[in-house]
Amino acid sequence: MPTFERALHAALTVRDMRASADWYQRVLGFDFVREFEVAPGGAGIPRILLLHQHSGFLLGLCNHAGRTGDAFDPLRTGLDHFALEVAGRAELDSWTAHLDHLGIAHSPVRELGHSSFVSVEDPDGIQIELWLTITPHRPAARR
Repeated sequence: MPTFERALHAALTVRDMRASADWYQRVLGFDFVREFEVAPGGAGIPRILLLHQHSGFLLGLCNHAGRTGDAFDPLRTGLDHFALEVAGRAELDSWTAHLDHLGIAHSPVRELGHSSFVSVEDPDGIQIELWLTITPHRPAARR
């Protein structure tokens, strides 16, 4: 079977791409790369592209013309959440201190045994987990 190297990017439909871009830069340390504008009636989707330089992960914040404008709902088919992996427990604790300093609401550290994580929601309610892997997942034997 073919394989891939890593997750490269995600694109999220948001209500206000500039407000969301500001949040992702201020809260999660992404850097602005480029804004793609589309003329009315033109092909394409207006969006802002952000880069997390340390991980190389790209994030597109899309402003679809026909979007509903409602808040994110993980109960609808599609995205439930996404996770950003941190290097160790000290880094996870640094994230909670950073979020507290910014006044960003977040969950307590949740301990799962194999992992620990903190959840935060972006301005549209999209859940992001700051994830510490303690025991990596391994493929299970097929039945």
